[in-house]
Amino acid sequence: MNKSVAVVLSAALLVAALAGCAGQGAKKTESAGEGGATGKKEPTTIQIGNLFPNLDPNNPVMQELSRRTNATFDLVTVTGDRNQKFDLWLASGDYPADTLVLKPDYVDKYREAGAIIALDDLIEKHGTNIKAKYGEYFDLLRSPDGHIYSLYAPKLAKEPSPLLQANFAVRYDVLKEAGYPQIKTFDQLFDVLKAFYDKHPTIDGKPTIPFGGFDYYGNGGDNLSSPTFDASGLVNQGNFKIGDDNAAQLLYRTEEMKRYYRFLNRLYNANMLDKEFFTLKADAMTKKVTEGRVLAGYFPSWWVQPEVEKAMRAAGDYDHLYAYFPITFDDKAPNRSFTSLMTRSNWNWVVSKKSKHPEEVIKLLDYIFSDEGQILINWGIEGRHFDVKDGKRTVNAEFNKKKSENPDLQWKETASPFMGTSIYLDHGTKLADGDYATPTTKESVKAGYDPRTKEVLQAYGKEVWSDFLPELQLMPALLYQLGDVEDVRADMKRLQQLWLKESPKIIFSKNDEEFERLWKQMQDQLDKDGAKKAEDAYTALWKQSLARTDKALKK
Repeated sequence: MNKSVAVVLSAALLVAALAGCAGQGAKKTESAGEGGATGKKEPTTIQIGNLFPNLDPNNPVMQELSRRTNATFDLVTVTGDRNQKFDLWLASGDYPADTLVLKPDYVDKYREAGAIIALDDLIEKHGTNIKAKYGEYFDLLRSPDGHIYSLYAPKLAKEPSPLLQANFAVRYDVLKEAGYPQIKTFDQLFDVLKAFYDKHPTIDGKPTIPFGGFDYYGNGGDNLSSPTFDASGLVNQGNFKIGDDNAAQLLYRTEEMKRYYRFLNRLYNANMLDKEFFTLKADAMTKKVTEGRVLAGYFPSWWVQPEVEKAMRAAGDYDHLYAYFPITFDDKAPNRSFTSLMTRSNWNWVVSKKSKHPEEVIKLLDYIFSDEGQILINWGIEGRHFDVKDGKRTVNAEFNKKKSENPDLQWKETASPFMGTSIYLDHGTKLADGDYATPTTKESVKAGYDPRTKEVLQAYGKEVWSDFLPELQLMPALLYQLGDVEDVRADMKRLQQLWLKESPKIIFSKNDEEFERLWKQMQDQLDKDGAKKAEDAYTALWKQSLARTDKALKK
C-alpha cells in the first residue's frame, strides 16, 4: 500500500491530530427500554464513522433506530478533508471501533492494511435482508479474492430517479421564442440558437453567448469527454469507448469525438461558442449565466442545481432557467447514455477489525437493508415525518412546511449516518408494499417546480426532466471505475496531456481544411505516444471485469 506523508509522523502527533474529531458528535442515544429487536438484552454500543458534522445523534430517527435495534450509537464524526482524515485514521490505527463508511478506493486501502474484516460468514448467519435485497446479484458484492468486505445497495429501481436530467441545457426564453420546438439533434439545436442570437446579439449591453461551458477540474477537458458520450448516445466509460466486441478504443481517437468537435467548431465559426470555453472556471460561468447571457451549454445537474438555479430562483429569474434535453447527432440511433450499475458502490459500509461485537454490527446493517429500515432512514417516523393515506406514504404537511422554512431541520429530525451513502435504496425504488423507498418521487419533484418550469414541461408533454431520458440500461461495470492500469499509467498521462493541448486548436480551426489537418496531426501523435498499448491494456481490464461479473451472475 502506498502510504501518505502522514505515515512518517510520530504516533503522538497523529493522536493529537485526531483527538479533536474523535469525540465530536459522539453523544450516545438512550435505549428506549424493552421492546427492541433483541428483547431485554442490554443494548450494544456501536461506534460509527459519521460523515455529517451537523447530525444530531439524539434526533427522533436516531432514537427510534436505537429502540428498534437495541443499540446505542457512538458517532465519530469526520470533519475537514475526508480523504486526509481517512489516511490519518489508517496511519494511526485510530479509526472507529465498529463500522465506518468509505469510498471504494479506501475500502481497498483499509482491506490491504488488515483494518477491516471479511463479511461473508456474518452475512450468511445474520444477513437475511442483505441477501434478500441482492438476490441474483449477491455475488457482485465480492472482491476479486472472493470475499465481501463492504456493503452497498443493489440497483432495484425500475424507473429513473425523478431527480435525474439530461446534461444539454437550453434556456426557457429561447425555447418559447422558437415555439417550443423539438430539440433532439445538434442541427436542431444550432438552428434554434442561431435564430435567437441573430435577434439578440447582446443582452443588457453585453455579448450574448449562445453556447458555453466551464472548466471544473482545471485540465480543460470537462467540455469534451462526457459531452461526446452523451452526444453519441454511448455509455460513458471515461477515457475509452467500448465497442460491440468489448474492445476499448481511446476516446480521443474516435469518430464520435471528432463529430462533437465538428459541432463545436461550427459554433465557433458562427461566433456562437464562448471564447472562454476552455478556460472559464465554474464560478465565472455561474456569473455569466446569472447575468442572463448564456443561452445553452453542457451543464451537468451537480453544478446547475446547487450553484446556478438556486441563485436564479432566489432572484425570481425564472425565464432564464434551463430545460434539459438528451441531444444526439442522430435521433434514430440507439441511445445508451442513461446507464446505471447493478450496484450502488460509492460510500460503502465496512466493519472494523477492532469490533468486539461484529455480529451486532452486521445485524444493524442488515436492519437498514430491510424495508422497515429503509422507510425509517428515508421517510422518518410515521405520524411525525410522514403519513399514510390510501396505502401510500406522503410527507407530513406540517413537517414539510417546517423543513421548507428551515432546510437544516433534517439534521435535528430525520438524518442518520446512513443518509446519502451507498446503503439506501435509490430514488424510484419500490418496496414490497408497492410504495416508494424514498420520499423523492415524481409527485414530490413536480410539487417543487415553479409555474414557469411546469409550463415548459407541459409544452413538451412531460412531467419531470427525467421523462426525457432514454430507457435505463443496467451495466455490470464501468471502465473508469475499475482503476488505473499501472503498466500504462505514464502512457495515459502523456496521451491525455497531448489531447488537452491539441483539442482547443482543432475546435478553434478557421475552416474545414485546417480542422482536418489538425485532427490528423493529433491522431498521428497519439499513435506515436502509445495509444494502441493503452487500448490493449484497458481492453484486457474490461474483459477481466466482464468475466468476474459473468461468474458472479452465474451466466
